[in-house]
Formats: sequence, structure tokens, C-alpha cells
Amino acid sequence: MILLVAVGFALVIGLIRGGSLRRMADLPLRWGWVAVLALALQLFLVYRPTGSQGGPLNPRSWLLTLSYLLLFFVVWGNRSLSGMVVVGMGLVLNFVVIMANGGFMPITPEALKRAGHANLAPTLESGALVKGTKDIVLTREETRLWILSDIFVLPSPLPLASAFGLGDLFIALGVFVLLQDAMGVGLFK
Repeated sequence: MILLVAVGFALVIGLIRGGSLRRMADLPLRWGWVAVLALALQLFLVYRPTGSQGGPLNPRSWLLTLSYLLLFFVVWGNRSLSGMVVVGMGLVLNFVVIMANGGFMPITPEALKRAGHANLAPTLESGALVKGTKDIVLTREETRLWILSDIFVLPSPLPLASAFGLGDLFIALGVFVLLQDAMGVGLFK
């Protein structure tokens, strides 16, 4: 959700600063279709019902890893574009915490409640999967690399209330910078 906020914010700020949506068509993004494929794979994994708790040998974990490898490939191929290295750093942070926690992004019961999404988990007990996300409910003490998990919250009743992690912030910042540059009003020009 934080990525949607970043994209919307970047487009509005870009237009206010005199940028052009038409210039975005000239963005020399390589292998964009691979990124779309990777994100589609992640959406499949998020919305596919699973009774599994993940783990390194689970097919879900392998598919999630494949999707991240595809995204890393696209970021590496486009690393010269403004903001893309920051996007890559965010992807690495998310990938590390997800893999350290069995293939799911940890979220504490408290963060889930503050975001107004407690109803998406069948229970707030540790190990519950959060419907429509890559999240798993874990206490702070149970979470490996807690500082990288979904610890930040845009609380309910704010529009687009959600929980997100440090990696998501890096991705959002990188996308913001990329879109500003693509619109012709780069931050560093």
C-alpha cells in the first residue's frame, strides 16, 4: 500500500513541479516485462490460499524467491536510472527478513490492530497468516530481524491504512525519485 501512496504522491508532486506524464514514456526501463511477471507471481502467492506455514523447502518459498530474483535482475539491469539502487536496497531488506522468517513478512498483532487489519487474520495468535498479504503474525520476540519487519503503521481510519517495513520505505523512496526523473523534474537537477 505504501508503494501506491508513493506513486500517487510522486505523480502529483511531479505535475505540480511542471513535469509531464508523457515524458514517462521515454523512461529507458529495461526488462520491465520481467518485473511485471515477478509482481504477478507475488500477487498469485498472496491471494492463493495456503495451509502451509512456509519454510525454506516449501514450494511457496521457492516461488517467492524466484520472484525476488527476477526483481533483482531488473533492478541490476536498470541501476543507472535515478532511484533504482534505492529500490534495490529496499528489495534486499524485504527479501532478507522474509527469508529469515520462513517465507513470510512478520507483523506483530499490535501493528495489525493499529492498521485496522486484525480482521484479515483468522486469529492474532503467532503463526496465523494474514489474508491478502505476505504477512504472518509473530510477536516481536519470535521475529527474526524484527527491525526489518512490518513495524511502521499508517493507522486506521486514515485512507490506505497499512503496515510496512523499512524495505518498503526504501522502495517507495526509490520509486518516487525514479518517477520525478521520468517526468523531467528530477530531484537532483
